[in-house]
Amino acid sequence: MLFAASFAGEAAAQCTGRRGGGGPPCITDASTGNTGAAGQAALLDAGSQFLQRAGALAWFRNAASPGNNPQGGGADSPEPRYRTWLEGYGMQSHTDARDSFPGDHRKAAGITAGASATVAPGLNLGLSVDQSRTDIDVTGAPQSGRIDLTQIGAIASFETGPWNLGATLVYGLGSVHSFRNDIGGASTASYNAQLWGSMAELSYYWALPDNSRIVPKLAFDWMRSHTDAFTEAGGTTPIAGTAVTANRVRMLVGGEVGHSWLFDRTVMDFLVYAKLVDNLEQNFGKLVVSDPTGVDLPQFVAGVKESELGADAGATLSAKVTDAVRVYAVYDGRFRSNFTSHTGTIGAEFRF
Repeated sequence: MLFAASFAGEAAAQCTGRRGGGGPPCITDASTGNTGAAGQAALLDAGSQFLQRAGALAWFRNAASPGNNPQGGGADSPEPRYRTWLEGYGMQSHTDARDSFPGDHRKAAGITAGASATVAPGLNLGLSVDQSRTDIDVTGAPQSGRIDLTQIGAIASFETGPWNLGATLVYGLGSVHSFRNDIGGASTASYNAQLWGSMAELSYYWALPDNSRIVPKLAFDWMRSHTDAFTEAGGTTPIAGTAVTANRVRMLVGGEVGHSWLFDRTVMDFLVYAKLVDNLEQNFGKLVVSDPTGVDLPQFVAGVKESELGADAGATLSAKVTDAVRVYAVYDGRFRSNFTSHTGTIGAEFRF
């Protein structure tokens, strides 16, 4: 977990004594680092967002692709061998209160760039890089955090007839900064984080009349994150936390529906997608929070998980302004029983 979580409810009520005192000795500050319950989830969410965008860019096949000609009456353009892209995005999310966790609001912004090449008939390989910053605010508490994260993704896709198989590998390296204010002043901490991820997606392109399509999809993804141990500085009750490793495995089932048309010599394309998300496994580990002075005994704090079932949905509007240039806008939404996220992306793709 990225930061220490709060000790509220029953656990907080029982934490009334110290070593040699009249009650069970433990950390008594009930406001100790609620940001932690959001931090690990924010790291995994950033990795999943990059995985899905990289997967979407690995294969963009519709009537707005350069090799298609929806207006008819002429030969198709030859398919370019190379592609590059540049994207900017912003995200807002909200986690509901659950058990002792009071909830959070997160904001993120980032830039993604990448390139791919057709190295053999139907086979595309590429690389993508993402730089993002996520700000976390705990609901109703003077506690916040920031994650600066750099991710590198390796992309591969293989197309044969209407079938496409895509695979993505991601590695991320980031720095974590936390801030917690109490009556004695501010306690801060800075430490490192890493993540690893992979995704495999199988899709089938079903062409419909009038330049429309349906594309069923099945995907599995895996994410793993690790945060280093930390010790806060400043304030009257600084704490220390152990290193934590978290894992998540998901299955995503759904598809997209799209349509392309010609508007003033520009090929437009619009698609909507929806996926059922099943969190097959979530292991967030346990953060051990302790008092560096040794006065209070350590506490074990569990992370806040997503609901087992949820849905992802979104839409993309793109315009092929020339055979080599495509611009687009994307909305991605993630909906769980205890979590909602909205992301907007604008980008440009160049083929040659």
